[in-house]
Amino acid sequence: MHSDTSSVDQQIGQRIAAARQAAGLTVRDLAARLGWPHTTLSNYEVGRRSLPVSRLYEIAAALQRTPASLLIEPLEAASIVDALADNLDLCLQVQMVLETLDDPLPEPVE
Repeated sequence: MHSDTSSVDQQIGQRIAAARQAAGLTVRDLAARLGWPHTTLSNYEVGRRSLPVSRLYEIAAALQRTPASLLIEPLEAASIVDALADNLDLCLQVQMVLETLDDPLPEPVE
């Protein structure tokens, strides 16, 4: 089980590193925002340490992202989660569209 946990830690760390880089921040920059030693953040990013949920929330806030967006792939899905995070109207619209995807297509009119 340790190897499965290690793999998950690495995947989440890679997502955090990618989000940090997309924000134009170095490990030291983000660690300074968080008030952590840069080695702590680096250990999370490479998967050497498991990331507690509370720390995930801190990282997400420092990157102005949702915690959920750091847990999912592909990156396109993560960006959708971020876009929906604080917009209930948009969430409801997307939910309606998703619900209609299961509806059968109308028969063509002859």
